[in-house]
Formats: sequence, structure tokens, C-alpha cells
Amino acid sequence: MATTVERIEHGFEHFEHNIEHWREGRPADQPRWIGRYFAEAAGVFLIVLFGDAAIMAGILFGAGPDLLTVGLGWGLAVGLAVWANITISGAHFNPGVTLVMALRRKFPWKHVGPYLIFQCFGGFVAAALLQGLYHNVINHKLALLGVAKGAPGSQLIGMVFAPVTPNPALVGIGPASTAAKLKVTDGWSLVSNWQGAAGEFVATALLIIFILLLLEARNRSLPVSWAFPLVLALAVMMIVVVEGPASMVSLNAARDLGPRFFMWLTGWKSMAFPGPRSDWWTTTIAPTVGAVFGGFFYDFVIQPFMPSKKAAVEEPPAGRGRPETSES
Repeated sequence: MATTVERIEHGFEHFEHNIEHWREGRPADQPRWIGRYFAEAAGVFLIVLFGDAAIMAGILFGAGPDLLTVGLGWGLAVGLAVWANITISGAHFNPGVTLVMALRRKFPWKHVGPYLIFQCFGGFVAAALLQGLYHNVINHKLALLGVAKGAPGSQLIGMVFAPVTPNPALVGIGPASTAAKLKVTDGWSLVSNWQGAAGEFVATALLIIFILLLLEARNRSLPVSWAFPLVLALAVMMIVVVEGPASMVSLNAARDLGPRFFMWLTGWKSMAFPGPRSDWWTTTIAPTVGAVFGGFFYDFVIQPFMPSKKAAVEEPPAGRGRPETSES
């Protein structure tokens, strides 16, 4: 009978096996594709469930988490989703990641469409669950503001589901007349749609580059395989700190579109599509394009400077000497 230590060692070996498959852009071979599709949905479900819950803690319940706390919530949500589902689907959880894996890592194109659909479905279900849990609180908060669901200004509450440019709670809302009526800052005069889109583009490109660095077998500073989701969580946390005020940090079209479709079906009207200032594209299209750019940038600008696989194994990292031996 296997001991606890042996079980843990076997689990680490299995996780390393799955990381190897992710480097190639594909999941392990055993599960059927329908299982992989649902695993993608489950991953985005967990990310949106835990991430949006962190936002709800502040907006609906006055818990007042700062950017670092919200970033940690989103980061841990991503990390937990990867831990839970990488064995089945390869843990893309993001249309941008799936496109990069198809364009640059041999992921089968015939499965790109289903992956994207199920990713959005996972976000939709998470939003529906949160609505079911807190719809009375959401309606109460709207009543306190004196605005109807879907009316200008209701993004101050609707932001708990889908990101808005700029962050209504930190920067403000628009137009100026609505901001003045609700006694909040005219955020539209401070951050434009294009600034939010540029931030999403750069932030998502950085995320993809970071992911590819973590998957790079020739990277001598790689974490142990089981720590990969934790390091990824820290990266997401810091990106949220940087980009959070400008666009609420989507990084992921599925994280946005799934809840946004749910909002549209449940009466949020123009707050869902096209968004308070027709800004839906800043948190869906911009991060997806940024992800693809990040993938190509890594492959053509960063990867050529990586050591060969043999050198990565035999040579110490730059600035470090070889360990002394008894013969030296």
C-alpha cells in the first residue's frame, strides 16, 4: 500500500507530466475532448466565481478590499483553477491563451472554437450563481443609488459582474451629468476607452509572456512544476495592481463576455452591450489581441536568446559560479 509520501511524489510527477503537455499547447492524451471542453468551462467558472466575489465584497458589502487584496483574490482564483483542471484540459481558460497555443504551440485548430465557447459558458454560469446568491443585495444597492438596473450610473453596481473602463469605484463614471447627479467623479474625463484598451493590450501581453517563460524548458529559473499555479497567481496579482484603476483588468475575453451575456439577458441593457460608453471591446478584443502579440513577441524576441536545452542543463545561471567539488 502506497505511503502518503509516495502518493505526494506521484502527484508531483503527474503534475510535471501535465506541464510538459502545456508547453506543447495541448492537454494530456487520456481525457476525451468533451471532458476538456467542460474542464475549460469549470476553470473559467472558478476564476469568475472567486474573482467577482472579491469585487462584490467591496461593492456590495463595504468590505473595502484594496487593489492588492482584489489582485490576490483574482490571482488565487486563477491558480486554483489551474491546479484543479490542468490534468484534463491543459488549463487555457482564456481565448487569448487558446489562440496563442494554436498559432504557436500546435494546439489543434478544430478545437479552438469549442474551447472559446465553453470558456465563455463557464463565466456565464458563475455570474448566474452569484446573481442567485446576491440578487436582493444588488437590487438594494441600486435602490440606494436611486438608479434602475441598466440605467446610466448603474455600472457602479454592475461592475461586480463585468469590467468597465475606467474602474467606477476607483476612478469614477460618466457622462459628467450622471456623475454629478450621483456625486461621484467624472471618470470618463480622466481615462479614455483607448487608454483602457492600451492597458489591457499591454497587461495581457505581459501575462502571456510570463506564462510562456514559466513553460520554457530552457529557463533555468523555472519553479518546480507544482508551484507553477502559485507563481502565475502572483503575476496576475501584480498586473491587477497596475491596471486595475484603468479597466478593472479583464485579461480574458471569456471572463468578460460570459458575465456580460448574463447581464444582457437579465435586464442590464446597455450596461452590458455595448457597455456604459460602448467600451465592451476594451476588455474583450484588446486583451485577446494583446495575448497574440505577447505570444509572437516571446517567440521572436525573447526565446532566441534562451540557452540551448543542453546549455540550460549544464551551465549555471548567469552570475553564479559552478559549485565546488572535491577535485577543485
